[in-house]
Amino acid sequence: MKKGTGQSAVPQKQPPRLKEKLVKQVLKTFAWGTLKQHLSTFQLNDDNLSELLGHIRHSTDFLLKRPDQAREDARAAFTEGLRSYLAEHAGPDAAAGLGDLIAVLQRIEAGYREILRTQQATVAAKLLPETQVSAALSRAAYSYHELMEAFNSSVKRRKELTLQSFRIMRSDGSSYSPDGVLAGIVDVAAMTLLLHGHQNNWFDPQKFLVLPRLTEVTEDEVYKAGLTELLAASWRQWERVDQRCRYFDGEIKVFTGDAIPSWAPQGTETAIEYGHISKDEFFDYLANERLNDRLIQTFQEMSLQTNMQTQASGIAAPLPLPPGTFVSPQEAHSGVSLSEILGYSIVDDHERPCGLRLLEWIRGYATLQCLADERYSQHGESGIYFSIPREDLIDLLDRVGLKDGTAEIFIDQASLRMSSRDLFDQPLIRIEDGSLLVFGPGLLNSDPARLTLSAIGNEGEQLGRKGNAFEAETLRFFQDQGYAAKAFKFKHEGEEYQYDAIVPWDDHIFVLECKNRTLSGHNPVAAYYFVMEIASAVKQVTRLANALVEHASLVLERFGIDVANKTVVPCVVNSLPYAMKGDLDGVYVTDASGLRRFFQERNFHIVRPHHLKTKNATILHRTSMKSLWAGEKPTTADLMSYLRDPLALQLGIGHGKEAGHVFGLGERTVVAVTDLVQEEMTTASIAKLFSVDEKWVRHEAKAVAAGIRKATKKHEKRSVRDADRAWRTSRQRRR
Repeated sequence: MKKGTGQSAVPQKQPPRLKEKLVKQVLKTFAWGTLKQHLSTFQLNDDNLSELLGHIRHSTDFLLKRPDQAREDARAAFTEGLRSYLAEHAGPDAAAGLGDLIAVLQRIEAGYREILRTQQATVAAKLLPETQVSAALSRAAYSYHELMEAFNSSVKRRKELTLQSFRIMRSDGSSYSPDGVLAGIVDVAAMTLLLHGHQNNWFDPQKFLVLPRLTEVTEDEVYKAGLTELLAASWRQWERVDQRCRYFDGEIKVFTGDAIPSWAPQGTETAIEYGHISKDEFFDYLANERLNDRLIQTFQEMSLQTNMQTQASGIAAPLPLPPGTFVSPQEAHSGVSLSEILGYSIVDDHERPCGLRLLEWIRGYATLQCLADERYSQHGESGIYFSIPREDLIDLLDRVGLKDGTAEIFIDQASLRMSSRDLFDQPLIRIEDGSLLVFGPGLLNSDPARLTLSAIGNEGEQLGRKGNAFEAETLRFFQDQGYAAKAFKFKHEGEEYQYDAIVPWDDHIFVLECKNRTLSGHNPVAAYYFVMEIASAVKQVTRLANALVEHASLVLERFGIDVANKTVVPCVVNSLPYAMKGDLDGVYVTDASGLRRFFQERNFHIVRPHHLKTKNATILHRTSMKSLWAGEKPTTADLMSYLRDPLALQLGIGHGKEAGHVFGLGERTVVAVTDLVQEEMTTASIAKLFSVDEKWVRHEAKAVAAGIRKATKKHEKRSVRDADRAWRTSRQRRR
């Protein structure tokens, strides 16, 4: 209504826009008529055109990995209809943009088709399908056993051991990450099984993979099946290139003929390069590495400071769920670390994400891990994977606390299906005789807490209590540090503003928006959506920070916080260890563990354990490497410096690097990819990063070790002398 009419203003109607749900459904069915009708309801502009093309680029249904002539024809008709519409209503540039996108998708599809074409021509394809999967599992067992032997041998030769970034040395001086090799073994096995599942229609109505009865295989059959394994590895690597390209706007470069680059092997007909690493991918990589480091560090600390190794009950006898009981040290650690991550005790949490309490998730994975460890210890390589009757596994899980049907729920959640990413989260495989195959490599070296987070995250389900509990824990932390931190909300002219935590400190006010989305697990698609969540949180906390200034008098009157002449610092605080260097439009992205470390301790130390055999105890020697504060107490300037350049990212960036690798899509096509890797973190590398004299660090460590040895020997001599005196005294008394 016009002003001055005496009538109240009517809210402006939002203009029609692209409906995401409708578009996603249309991209499944290629129903051009439905999309055309929807597009005709609003004016196409650059924003909604970009959104439409983004949906097409990200659609897993629009991309056809496997030949399907009927869907290819339907997609071609859909694409032509959309191209003509864009040319008429948005101009030739819009139509050309669609054409460029289709060319990218066809380039990706060509890679998958080349792998399938090559696989069908191998000698492995002539083997019976059940022989091929049996051979693939046998190869995975051999590779895992070989990796463990190399790892144990390398550990024995090392004077300094950092499990978080440990690398195995080759005889030629090069090195490799055992975690990377293990991930490759598990991923390739999963992809090989799923490839055969698609080719032989081995999925039941619920989309679970159901293998035929496994067979004994010869060395020759295992060798031949290795060709399929190699192509399965190529499929997994190409799938990662595909996802990185489609979600992070990278470019796949294709070279043929005289343009073939020099790095390509002789006889190559097509060479492909992918070298794009976005900033978002980089910070996602560092976050996942930090989570892994944190879980390992917590386990080491608990091993040194508690007796969890000796108090584990195992899985032979009935056992209730925690508190107070655990089947393995890994379960004890997982319960503590997951509670720390979530900001509340999971013992007190009775919600059931995906049908199970968090305690039940962890107990289930820990039980499978114990079972796999028993088989591997008893049978070696032949016990790395094994079958167990479903009823027996249900009885076992029920005996150790998964009662009232939860054992069956866990088994289903942990079973490999068409949508599974790998055999870590789903290490169980159904067999047609009703039994279950337990895949040891996905269990033996895994952390039940991480498996739990990953499994729930893969289902797209959020933890109900996680948000509020984390917010309350963050607020309580700052209050415990002595700051007048508050959480509140208010409304103004119909707009609501809710603050998770406001921390006034001298002439600064920190506005904290608490977020708790599960990390990606190095999956590009999950990483993309995590970044979208961060972008949304940045907008939200910016809105809150602006409102704090705009309504300063209201905030002072109602909540006693004086915003006038203060520097307002908006921050997104993640429960899991995701942080960014610098700021996003004036917003700092940090994480709870980093903030706690900043306030709780001035210096960053490296810690070296010294084990006392005679006392069955461990002394931790700490060496300071960097100060986070300029003085004896933290200041706002110190915190601002930390937020701009977090210590954990300094360590990650200092040890992270780009590295290339090459793989084949067949005998005629090779791909060169640039990815991220983490160099081993040692005393020397940390000292160099923070400009600390390495010689001094090593000298101090040696001096401490020598002092401990001297004290130990002195104690041993005293013990011998005291024992000798006691013996002589006893002998004299007997006389």
